[in-house]
Amino acid sequence: MNDVMTTNIKIFLLSLFEQGVKNFVVSPGSRSTPVVLLLAELATQRSEINIYIDVDERSASFFGLGLAKKNKIPVGLICTSGTAATEYASAVAEAKLSHIPLVVITSDRPAELSNIGAPQAINQNDLYHGNTKYFVNLNLQDDSEQTSKYDEFESQRTVARSLDYPRGPVQINLPLRKPLMPILDSEDPLVSKINFNSANYSSVVTDYKQILADKKVLIIAGPEELDYHSDLLALAESQNWPIMADVLSNTRNGSKYVINNGDLIIKTGTKEILDYVKPDVILRFGGTLVSASISNWLKEVSSSAEIIYVGDHESNDYTLSTNNFVAGSEKSFIKNIINLNLNNSPAYLEKLIELNNFAERKKNELQNDEFSELSIPKIIDDNIAKSSNIFLSNSMPIRDFENYYLGTKTRSIFCNRGANGIDGVVSTAMATGIGSEDNVLFIGDLALFHDMNGLMMAKRYQIPMTIVVSNNNGGGIFSFLPQSKATDYFETLFGTPQDLKIADIATLYGFDYFQVPDKQQVINALDNDAKQKIIEIQSDRSINVKQHRMLETKFGSEINQFVIDKSK
Repeated sequence: MNDVMTTNIKIFLLSLFEQGVKNFVVSPGSRSTPVVLLLAELATQRSEINIYIDVDERSASFFGLGLAKKNKIPVGLICTSGTAATEYASAVAEAKLSHIPLVVITSDRPAELSNIGAPQAINQNDLYHGNTKYFVNLNLQDDSEQTSKYDEFESQRTVARSLDYPRGPVQINLPLRKPLMPILDSEDPLVSKINFNSANYSSVVTDYKQILADKKVLIIAGPEELDYHSDLLALAESQNWPIMADVLSNTRNGSKYVINNGDLIIKTGTKEILDYVKPDVILRFGGTLVSASISNWLKEVSSSAEIIYVGDHESNDYTLSTNNFVAGSEKSFIKNIINLNLNNSPAYLEKLIELNNFAERKKNELQNDEFSELSIPKIIDDNIAKSSNIFLSNSMPIRDFENYYLGTKTRSIFCNRGANGIDGVVSTAMATGIGSEDNVLFIGDLALFHDMNGLMMAKRYQIPMTIVVSNNNGGGIFSFLPQSKATDYFETLFGTPQDLKIADIATLYGFDYFQVPDKQQVINALDNDAKQKIIEIQSDRSINVKQHRMLETKFGSEINQFVIDKSK
């Protein structure tokens, strides 16, 4: 029967390939033997197929997530049976929430070994439950011609479902019976591509000219999931509309249309300043905003402003502020709005530009070149290549970049901002660095600790990576939260210092290491020619909180006085 298994697995793999799955991340194991051997053989025949080996399934799944995130095409994950498959769960949840097309291929025991105490046999049917868009069990060891045709169709349909709006992960479970050794060097079966043309909803079905003409329109650009940031910048320029730019929107590029300080302005603003920036209409794009302040502000303005939310977001809006959802292509919607030729007045744009420019000057004055965690985003912005990819860890790095990264150049900025976890950050960052010469990961010491195994992928595949570690010996973000007042228990339960020796981690994985006590040494380390390096910046959590709060208080005072003076 191994000839039947060989033929059907080849049909399965070729079907994935026909639907655009070219990258596979494999975690070796026994039960997946026939699948990975035939995949390896197929890769020798087709140069477009790339196989990455990662023995840690959790790391592998986040690495696959990063490949799909960067390239916007589905990635196959392949593991053996049992608990190996459960290690994918965190990355699958992230893929679900950030609309990343992962094709999760879990090898399994056959039906007769289920629920009878067989080793390495767990219930893998719909293992990730609501976190996958689709689940299917494929029988690859039945010699029926109809089974082979079904495998061809269902494999392709499953990949297509990962790409339908909204994109997301799917699971294909493969129960395989011994013997598991396939027949190598056998003839490939003929597999034809099946076209699944998903509906792309009409983006302009309402009289938007009436809604948008002669109005104060604000574009809010959230985290970009598909590649449309240049279209969004063109929309702003053509209509004289400001963009309040989330750091993950990839629209921060120094353009006069881009408002980089939205979070700080809204967070520290009084009623006068919130009235000052209030629009008539908000066009919202992208995923859930990094800024909680702007999200809360949306709730407040929704009673008086039309909020139109465009794109592949499943009509999800936890602020409950949107009153007009537009599902489908952002590019199509933007093109249609530009073609309306609205000829809007630049008055509202100029008002916000003036405010943003003042905010930027004051922010820089208040930082006063003091070397701290707050200064890291600007140092990175000023001293890395224009072509660099930046990956941000969750917790403090993404928040500090939201407030203190100007973005004088358009760079690709990534973060696992679906479930907002700190697990898998290193592995995902490594994958986004594939094919790029300049990559920077900004991460805290705890997130680095969570995913040190991801560093092995840099070593194995020679991925250029500069890792900037903000080491405050614990969970820095908790010092900003109410539990920090529980001083008797805080350090044990939330601070959780690990006393990591970052230099030893660098040595273990073959990275060059730099400990930098001041701004100039950070700049020197960033400029160092080492292709793989870890730059450690040590800081104190309590001092960091004081610095943040002091700057925000002073900033709020200055920005509110500016608005009062302008309103006189």
